[in-house]
Amino acid sequence: MLKKSVLVLFLVFPFFAFAQNTQVKLGYLDVQALFASLPEVATIEATLKKLSDDHETEFKRMEDEYNRKLTEFQDGQQKWDDAIKKNRAEEIQALQVKIQNYIQSAQQSFQKKQDELQAPLKEKIMKAINKVGAEDGFLYIYDANLLLFKSEQAIDVTPLVKKKMGN
Repeated sequence: MLKKSVLVLFLVFPFFAFAQNTQVKLGYLDVQALFASLPEVATIEATLKKLSDDHETEFKRMEDEYNRKLTEFQDGQQKWDDAIKKNRAEEIQALQVKIQNYIQSAQQSFQKKQDELQAPLKEKIMKAINKVGAEDGFLYIYDANLLLFKSEQAIDVTPLVKKKMGN
């Protein structure tokens, strides 16, 4: 037992000595705030706004068509025979399905475009963070939104990252 304790002491002691002689640099930044502050974001937002408006226009067109057919159905129900009623009801149901499918497709399309437009900017941020970490000797750089505690020794690396990005 004593041999194991001595062995553990010899194995652990160098780590304590190393830790006492080494200053640990910890950095943090608010990645979301940095992203939002970049000038490229305005172009991305304008593109996404146009796409959203286009989808909204198409949805409104489909909704108007649905409402028109529904009104026709309600107005003509008394004068049509069963075959016509059934056909018109099926048309309305098909439009409901078509609208629901379009909504899902539009959401997926929007998300894909958003990811596509934001990916290069996110990559640029990560490259700058990695460069700052490596060049300035940071052990870790954390996202400020995920921190539960931040000591006074923690360094806000946002200005360094912006500088690396050329902003």
